[in-house]
Amino acid sequence: MDLRQPPPNLPQAWGRNKGILQEARFIFQSMTDKKTSASQKAPKKSPSGDGLDTPIQFCPGVGPMRASILGRLGVETVRDLFWHIPRYYEDFHNLSKISQLRPGQVVTVLGNAVSVQERIPQNRNKVRHILQTVIEDETGAMLAVWFNQSYLADKIRVGTRLLLHGRTDLYDRMMQMSSPKHRIVDDDDDSTQGVEPIYPLSEGLTQGALRKILRSALDRFGGACQEFLPVGILEFHQFPLRLEAFRILHFPKHGEGAPTDRCEQEMELLKDGEAGFAQTLAAGDPHSLWEKARKRLVFEEFFIHQFLLRRYHGQVKKQIGVSHPHPAPDPWAQRIEIIEDGPSAWPALFIESLPFQLTADQKKVCREIEEDLFSPAPMNRLLQGDVGSGKTVVSLYAMTIAAAGGRQAALMVPTEILAQQHADTIRRLTHCLPGVRTVQLAGCAAAERRQALESIANGSAQFVVGTHALFQEKVEFARLGLAVVDEQHKFGVEQRQRLIEKGIHPDLLVATATPIPRTLSLTLFGDMDISTIVSLPPNRPSLITRWTQWDKEEKVWGFVDGEIAKGHQVYVVCPIIEPSENAPHLPSTEEAFERLSQTFLPHRRVEILHGRHSAQVKGDLMERMRAGAVDVVVATTVIEVGVDLPNATVMVILGAERFGLAQLHQLRGRVGRGCSKSYCVLVTPSRIPPYAQQRMKIMEKTRDGFVIAEEDLKLRGPGEQFGIRQSGHLKFHLADPLRDIHLLREAHEAAAKLYQDDPGLDRPGSERLKEEMLNVPSRLEFRRPS
Repeated sequence: MDLRQPPPNLPQAWGRNKGILQEARFIFQSMTDKKTSASQKAPKKSPSGDGLDTPIQFCPGVGPMRASILGRLGVETVRDLFWHIPRYYEDFHNLSKISQLRPGQVVTVLGNAVSVQERIPQNRNKVRHILQTVIEDETGAMLAVWFNQSYLADKIRVGTRLLLHGRTDLYDRMMQMSSPKHRIVDDDDDSTQGVEPIYPLSEGLTQGALRKILRSALDRFGGACQEFLPVGILEFHQFPLRLEAFRILHFPKHGEGAPTDRCEQEMELLKDGEAGFAQTLAAGDPHSLWEKARKRLVFEEFFIHQFLLRRYHGQVKKQIGVSHPHPAPDPWAQRIEIIEDGPSAWPALFIESLPFQLTADQKKVCREIEEDLFSPAPMNRLLQGDVGSGKTVVSLYAMTIAAAGGRQAALMVPTEILAQQHADTIRRLTHCLPGVRTVQLAGCAAAERRQALESIANGSAQFVVGTHALFQEKVEFARLGLAVVDEQHKFGVEQRQRLIEKGIHPDLLVATATPIPRTLSLTLFGDMDISTIVSLPPNRPSLITRWTQWDKEEKVWGFVDGEIAKGHQVYVVCPIIEPSENAPHLPSTEEAFERLSQTFLPHRRVEILHGRHSAQVKGDLMERMRAGAVDVVVATTVIEVGVDLPNATVMVILGAERFGLAQLHQLRGRVGRGCSKSYCVLVTPSRIPPYAQQRMKIMEKTRDGFVIAEEDLKLRGPGEQFGIRQSGHLKFHLADPLRDIHLLREAHEAAAKLYQDDPGLDRPGSERLKEEMLNVPSRLEFRRPS
């Protein structure tokens, strides 16, 4: 029944009872509104109680809508909220007098609004509203200007007392703040002093709302933030307790030493717009309470990470994998007598037939890998070495041992060009091994692929080379005993995992040509044994690197023409394939190919190669290059890894400022692989940023990949250099392995000692730590099938 209309058959009754019915409807509606309002305001009880794993929507002041916004920031639980650390702090403590202000300062000013003026610009494309306010204290006056914040006109009036915080500038002989942070305060308000945290935000969330949520969360869930670090560690470092550390980092008090935006060095870091917490909060007083709180949480992250790495490594070693038989005769004997050429003799035959002598480093690493292969525990080893140090031949020796024991070895590489090249290299270096068959699953025709899949499934193919295709469902290994991953940073954790799942606990060897400083080896690959090839093979030709500008382009191509006249070949690398409207200054392969083939080198055989070409085209071009039928290849970074042409002596990198140090070093490594003197020419605009200039100078100064890795680490950080974001490691909230290396080492030692004494965390006193460990593996993706 509709209470708003009279019943058609009761007009008189409706007239008499209209007021009563309307009042009843009003009371009913009021009760419904109150009930609905109460249900909206009353927080539903969290299914997980008041623990740190409580879903964020059950935190006071959140609810489903804000929970979705926080989810975009990676905040899904109260634990995540506690770890959502401020980017920096704004200092409202020290008030400055207007007469003392200077341009470029970050200051806090308290004064009264003596003039408020609104302006509407004629051109409203970008600025639709301007609010100008003259602020005055007992020493002088200044101007505060807000853009596109029309709502402030209703709040800021003449006589309003304002607390302003921001950077000062000189405008029309008057000090000014543009869009300053502000508070409206009373004369007796004591909130005009303090330090305010500034958080990473997402659309729909304000700083004030997030601060309020965090204060409520610390009050309600603080009891669940229990201490789990050993007492000895807390006492030795004088760390505050865990809850107090979170309180200090989120809401530091004046005098606790939090670094603020008043620090000029800090502001310079913030200008680039990409400064993260690890950078911006590095300026704190090392002896302050704030810094001790930061270090306490950093140590916690390192300690848990290192203990999990230890435990993971121990679990792998307990597995029963493949125990490869010892070869006979011994490949490292001073005098080798091969009586039979059966499989057990293959390792010795392989070493004897190499067209070169292995270096001392290569032999040492081969022996380290041997020990793992002969052991029943699965190998989990990283092989690192500079470009051209001989990692491929070491990996192939390991594959030969696996094949000699009746097992299959898979080599996974990032590109089809590299797969084809490795397959050719393996066939060339194993031609002396009777009965050994190598197949590739990249860049081959359908019929060839079907045959390869059959030979992999029936075990007749001992060596298998491919790209990501190796871990597809159609690929079935008969007896996979060794998985080798080349250029490991090009693959994710999940991809390596899927490859080794093709066998039953096979040995794993991952190789990288990006040397990893010991600074990071504890964190990046603490779960792996590490073998390093330091020295390069002897008699390598010199490789000279020179940095030049575009205005000397004609000289560069003249030099290139001279090298071609000597019978050598050249690579030219560009950052993009075709011209871009968004970045018209960037050199492209299409433009460079046209300029070289028509203007600078029309008499030379110039070809183009990039990622849009089919595997067949790429393979044919590299074969013609290898046969000497091409003089210049203009390419993108598709040739970055593994391409090995001894006759190529010049690498010209156009737009070199667009590449990182590690990538420049990889590209340079494509030349200097033969017997002739080689060159790398870096071409940039005349004006490039200082950090890009620094990269060019480092490339000119050194050829040592380990030195370059250290410098790249300082310039870019671990996440960019080693593909960590893609590979699944180092997902720390606060810890920085570079800045906090001393804490990393101490956490490494403490975790190693604890694992030795109590690997299962079963002893009294380890209960809280064991519980905390259960919440971490979701953030750390290193794993291997059990």
